[in-house]
Order: sequence, then structure tokens, then C-alpha cells
Amino acid sequence: MKALTFLLLCFASVALADDFKTIDGKEYKNVTISRVEPDGIVLITKSGVSKVYFTELPKEVQERFNYDAPKAAAYSAEQVANSEAFSKQRQESEQQRVEERKKYWSEHPAPTLQPQPKSQQGSSSNMGGTALDRPAYSQSAGSITPQFLVAEYAASEIKADNMYRGRIFTVSGTIKSIFRSGGNIIVELYVPYYRAGTVSWMNCIFIDSSGLGQKTAGNPITLTGRVAGLRGNALTMEDCQL
Repeated sequence: MKALTFLLLCFASVALADDFKTIDGKEYKNVTISRVEPDGIVLITKSGVSKVYFTELPKEVQERFNYDAPKAAAYSAEQVANSEAFSKQRQESEQQRVEERKKYWSEHPAPTLQPQPKSQQGSSSNMGGTALDRPAYSQSAGSITPQFLVAEYAASEIKADNMYRGRIFTVSGTIKSIFRSGGNIIVELYVPYYRAGTVSWMNCIFIDSSGLGQKTAGNPITLTGRVAGLRGNALTMEDCQL
């Protein structure tokens, strides 16, 4: 019965606008409760979303939402631990990205650029990107990981385009899904880096489906393709083949 009462109170609070005042005098007027957590309530205000902890609210509000101090403390500790673990994971991923970038450029030094005749300068400037990656358009630039490429594009799409777009790479990863789009076969690779910024996944476009018949989600795959840049939130590789 107590649990039912608590749920009814929460439902009523979510449905109706409310006013709250903290013990130090801060007011939240005409707000809607987004959700109730063991250690506080999340409010939707005109300026955004705010969380107010029960320790900041009067006793009557605490009682209204059946505040339990030991449960709240345990929940807060769990949230802090999760946040610290996530932060550590992000730092490790960033460090891995830096190391992979150093390794890549140590194995693939930038080519020495030769001055171009004035008659050719206009046509080369229309190719897009910089001259740095132009010599690599018709040859493989080596191996690279999906998470490295995705991380580079998440950090700076313009910079990544200048360095990688149009270049051919060999990529090894794990298949997340395979599907058709028009006359092409799309292999989506699992990218364990993060889903942040403008990049959320990596798609490899196959014109020829030879060899893909036995491939399913979860299978490892090694392919060669040309980096085509971002299309929506997907980092795309074209002309892919096994």
C-alpha cells in the first residue's frame, strides 16, 4: 500500500506543475517533475532541467516523496562510482586514440609536397581537402581501426576530412549489422569508442556482396575501402571489398 501511495504521488507530481522552495530559500516555481530518484527530484523548469536533492528540501517535501536517507546515500554513492568509471573509460579511450594517431603517422609520414605550376593550382584546389592527402587517392594508406577513425571525426570533421577523406584503408572490426540500401550492401561496424559529438556509427558500403553471404552480426571482418567522410551521423567508407 505504501509503495502504491508513493507511485500515485509521483504520477500526480509529474502530471501537474508545482512549486518548491529549498531550505536556503531558493525557489522553483511552476515546474514539472521529470522523475523522482532516491536522493532527489529532477525538475523541468523554463530554463532547463535541474536536480534538487532531498537534503536541500524541507522535511514535509521529503516525507511527501518517502525520502529514505540510507537508500539515498547508497544511490548517490553508486552514481558517483558510475560517473568515475565512465570518466576513466573516456580517458583511457582518449589515450588510446592519441597513441593510435602517433603510431599511424609514424608509419605513414606525410609526403613532401612539390610546388605546382600555376596552371595546375586552380584544378587541384577544386578537389577538396588539402594537398597532404592527394597522393594517397589511388593507393592504400595502410591499416586503421574503426574506433580511431570515428574518434578523429568526432574530434574535428574538417581536420579529419583533410587527413583521411579519399584515402584507402584496410579496416578490421566486428559486424554490428548488415542491411541493404538501394543496390548496395551496408556493413555497420561496431565502434566501442563512444557515441558523442557528430559521429555515432561507421558504415561500409559494398557494391559487390561476394563473400558477405556467410557474415552475420557479431562476426569479425577485415575489409578495404575508401573514406568518404560523414553522412549524417555515420562515418562512411565506400567501394568496400573483402
